[in-house]
Amino acid sequence: MKKDNYLVIFCKSFIVGLGIIFPISASYLAIGLGIYRRLLDDINNLKKSIKSDFKFLLTVGLGIVFSALVSCLLVNFTLKKYPVATLLCFTGLIIGGIPELFKKTDHDYQIKNFMWTVIGVLLLVGISFLGNGGNAILTTNALGLTKIFGAGALAAGSMMIPGVSGSALLVIIGFYEPMLAVISQTVKFTNLNTNILIIAVFGIGMLVGLFTISRLMGYFLEKYEKQTYFAVIGFVSASAINIIISLFSYACSTTQIIIGLVLAVIGFILSFKYLKE
Repeated sequence: MKKDNYLVIFCKSFIVGLGIIFPISASYLAIGLGIYRRLLDDINNLKKSIKSDFKFLLTVGLGIVFSALVSCLLVNFTLKKYPVATLLCFTGLIIGGIPELFKKTDHDYQIKNFMWTVIGVLLLVGISFLGNGGNAILTTNALGLTKIFGAGALAAGSMMIPGVSGSALLVIIGFYEPMLAVISQTVKFTNLNTNILIIAVFGIGMLVGLFTISRLMGYFLEKYEKQTYFAVIGFVSASAINIIISLFSYACSTTQIIIGLVLAVIGFILSFKYLKE
C-alpha cells in the first residue's frame, strides 16, 4: 500500500475546499484529485475510520477549512463590488462540468433515463421555493435558526453529490451572501455572539447533511449509478439557470457584463477541461 503524503493530501483538500465557497462541485474536485471514494468510504464507516485513517481525515479537514476561510474573504469582496461578473464566472464553472456528467451515463439516452433528469430539475425547483427571491435575513429566533440549520444541511449534503455545488444552492435559496458576511465579520471579530451562534447552527446542519447524504450517495452510486448521474444532470442544469435568472436583479455597467462574460468563458473552459475524473 502506497504511503500517504500528507502535504499532497492537504494541497488537494485545499483545492476541494474552494468548492465550498465557489459554486464548483466540491465532490467533483475530490473525484478529479482522487480522494472522493476514500473520503466517502471513511465518512460512511466513521467509527472504524477514526482509528484506521485519522491522519487522512484530519489533514483533509484542515485543508478544507483553511481553504474555505481564505476563499470566503475573497468572494465576499467580489460579490459586493462586482456581483454580476462574479455570478457569471460561477455559471461558466457550473455549465462546464455538465458534459463530463453525461459521460458517467454511458450515453444511454433512453426516455426512462431522462425522466431522472426531470426529477432532478423538479427537486431543484422545489428547493428554490425555500428562498424568497433575494438574500435571506439571518435571525436567531427558533424559526431563523431552523432555516440556518436546514441551509447548512442542504449545502454540505449536496457537496457529496458529484456535479452539484453546495454554494450554488446557497445562492439559489438566498443564504450565500449572508453566510459569507457572517464569516467575514467573525474573522474581523465583529458581532461575535450572534455570528458564532449562526455559524455553530449552520455547522451542525452541515454535519447532519454530510453524513446523511454520504450514506445515500454510497448506496445510489453502488446500486443505481447511471440513474443517479441523470438526476444530477437535471439538478446542475437547473442550478445554472436559477443563477442566470438571479442576475436580472442586479444593476451593473456594460463593462462589468463584458468582464463577466469573459470570466464565464474562462470558467467554462477550466471546468470542462480540467475538472475530470
